[in-house]
Amino acid sequence: MTSKATLLRKGTVLYHDDDDKVTPLKNTDILIEGDSITKIGVNLEAPSGAEIVDCTDKIISPGFIDTHHHLWQTQLKGCHSEDSLLDYFPHGLLPSHFYDPEDTYWGQLTGALEAINSGTTFVLDHAHGCKTKEHVRQALSACSASGIRAVFAYATALRLEKWDTECCVPSQESQLEESIQDAIELAAGHPLGEGRIQIGYGFDAYYLPKEVVISVFTRLRAAGVKLITSHVVKSALFGSNSIITTLSNYGLLTPDLVLSHCITISEPEKQLLRNTQVPVSATPETESRMAMGWPLSFAAGINYTFGVDCHSSNSASLIQMCRLGISMARQERFLPLISDGKFPSRVPPSGAVAEGFRAMTIGGARAVGLGEQIGSLREGKRADLVVFDAASVNMAGVAEFDPVVAVVNHSEGADILSVMIDGKWRKRDGKLVPVPVPGPVQVPGQVEGQSQTWEQVREEFLESQRKIRRLEQGVSMERAREMVMQIFHADQSVLVDVV
Repeated sequence: MTSKATLLRKGTVLYHDDDDKVTPLKNTDILIEGDSITKIGVNLEAPSGAEIVDCTDKIISPGFIDTHHHLWQTQLKGCHSEDSLLDYFPHGLLPSHFYDPEDTYWGQLTGALEAINSGTTFVLDHAHGCKTKEHVRQALSACSASGIRAVFAYATALRLEKWDTECCVPSQESQLEESIQDAIELAAGHPLGEGRIQIGYGFDAYYLPKEVVISVFTRLRAAGVKLITSHVVKSALFGSNSIITTLSNYGLLTPDLVLSHCITISEPEKQLLRNTQVPVSATPETESRMAMGWPLSFAAGINYTFGVDCHSSNSASLIQMCRLGISMARQERFLPLISDGKFPSRVPPSGAVAEGFRAMTIGGARAVGLGEQIGSLREGKRADLVVFDAASVNMAGVAEFDPVVAVVNHSEGADILSVMIDGKWRKRDGKLVPVPVPGPVQVPGQVEGQSQTWEQVREEFLESQRKIRRLEQGVSMERAREMVMQIFHADQSVLVDVV
């Protein structure tokens, strides 16, 4: 799929200045040539043969940057929508046991397409569902076919030796060294997928000896792995070990990390994050649904961004994550007053909408080391953008007054008309653009030629989902839950039934 010049004419462009303040530029044109924005201005001249797109009554926004997501989980939609974090493991993580490499392809592809459909143009994919190298290649092939921009954070799956109605037995075979070696080999050849996909690493094995952890980080960084990402979750159930303090003590708490969640951390840990500005990915929907605690988004001094986490359990819209984060931050401020029988007389403006928009765009881009390439609409940057319908029933009346508020507080999925990534339309006029068909696994990208519509992709995906659900009927989720409690040394005494 080749790119010709595209001129977006007379839109409202959400333009970040050098201080990250967004200025809406009305009746403004954007010229895209190849994969990049070459000019932003008024009444631009279209090059010969350029596609001219009328953006009257449209808002043109930078694409959204998702800093924590598990794209492979799509087949598990509907299986764990009301789970706490404890039950998430058997219902939302361990079923990777049933995935063949082809299932990983269809889960990854549909997950990436759902993200694109919601306006996401970049995903930091913490890929903890890939059991083998073949699963990894299929996941990368799917990312390439979808058109999304990504850092594929290679991670070890929780592999099982046996799972049936009687038992759930974890594998005693470590995948760590194999995954590190493979990630290093892949990183040596990155970026993949026409330059959109880079290799990262998802590391959560902080129980290993200090020298092993330091060695892993040193090897990955020396090999050119884009970044390392880790889950940071403290709770009464799973323990209160401080990964943030451990990283600091090991000399590893540096800004090429992205830490997910960081829920219920102590004030000294927050201060370490403030001092180092290590990015945090807040995922308000999973964090609130799964009894993890209050999101760290909008916490003073924290370099937070937003992630979807599990689209198998909740929305894939980063806008929804930002919106929920704003609401929860406000509620957290109000609760002490309400609990004390009082009410706020005035609530001074906090700038949360603008701050949240920054976190979804340029803030997220900087967090993943791509701030010079994506995250804002500037000449010379990659053409990753979203076109909103400013005249829709949701947006009318606010888009004219404050387009950023329109996007963050009022837009819905139906308002996202088109999505461009790397200068190519991936969603157009409300519909996903067909994707290349999968042939033999080719990590750098699919062979151009035949393509599949969303309807065709959906049929392949649903067949895969039906197979996985059939296999789930032959196992005990209760035995899996017991196994999770055992391997994480969970404190059963703190478990309380919620009525």
